[in-house]
Amino acid sequence: MIRIVIVEDEQLAARELEKMLLTLRPNRIKIEAHLENIEQAVRYLSKNKPDLIFMDIHLGDGNSFEIFDRLDVTTPVIFTTAYDQYAIQAFKHCSVDYLLKPMDCDDVEIALEKFEKLFQEKETLDFNALHKSLNNLMTGEQYQERFLVSRGDRLSSLEVEQVAYFMAEGKALYLFGFDGNRYLFDGTLSSLENKLSPKLFFRINRKFMVSYQAINEMHYYSKNRIKLILSPNHAECIDAIVSQDRCADFKKWLNQ
Repeated sequence: MIRIVIVEDEQLAARELEKMLLTLRPNRIKIEAHLENIEQAVRYLSKNKPDLIFMDIHLGDGNSFEIFDRLDVTTPVIFTTAYDQYAIQAFKHCSVDYLLKPMDCDDVEIALEKFEKLFQEKETLDFNALHKSLNNLMTGEQYQERFLVSRGDRLSSLEVEQVAYFMAEGKALYLFGFDGNRYLFDGTLSSLENKLSPKLFFRINRKFMVSYQAINEMHYYSKNRIKLILSPNHAECIDAIVSQDRCADFKKWLNQ
C-alpha cells in the first residue's frame, strides 16, 4: 500500500488527482490527507511520514518551497504546477517528478512508475533472475570474475556473485561478501571501476562501490542525497550515502 498525501489548495484539482491515483492503482493507494496550505502541510508533515507527496507549488498562503525551509522533508515529492520555471528548484527538494497542469492519467502513471522504480520495486524483484539477465547482457565483456582476499591468515577466492560491496578505509580496501564476512582485498576503488561490470556495480562515493543486489532499501537524505541500507548490513555501512554529485548518475543506473 502506497500512503499518499496531496498538498493542493484547489479542491477540484485535488479530487481529480485522487480519482486518477485510485484508478491507476486500485487497492494499492491510500490517500491519507488533503492539505490546502503551507501551515497545514508543516503541521501534518512534522508528525507524519507518508510514502509519497503530490504537492502543488502555488498555494493560497505562499510558495510550497517554504515547507522545505521549515522542515527537513525526506519523503519523495511529485510536484504539480501550471508553471515550468520551478523545475530546477523542485529537483533540489526530494523530487521524483515535475508535472505540468493540466495533468492526465498518462502523466500521473509515468510519475508513479518513477517512484516505484526508485523506492518500491526492491520488495518484489527476483534478484537471481535479474542477475542472470544482466550477465546475459554482458556476454562478450571481460570483467573480473574472481577476487583473491584474506581474512586473518586465511586466503579465499570469491566469485563476483558473492561480492556485496567494497569499502575503502584509510589505505586499506575491504570486500564484504554476501556470506556476512569482511575480507581484506589488495587494490583500490579506482582500479576496480574498470574491472567490475557497470551493470552490476556502482561507486556511490569515495568510500563505497556497491553491488545492485546488495541494495536493500533507499531513502532520501540531507541535501537531496540518497542513503542506502545494504545487505549484509555492517556497522561500517553508515557512510553508504550516494554523494550529491553522483545522485543523477545513480538514478540512471537504477533505471537502465
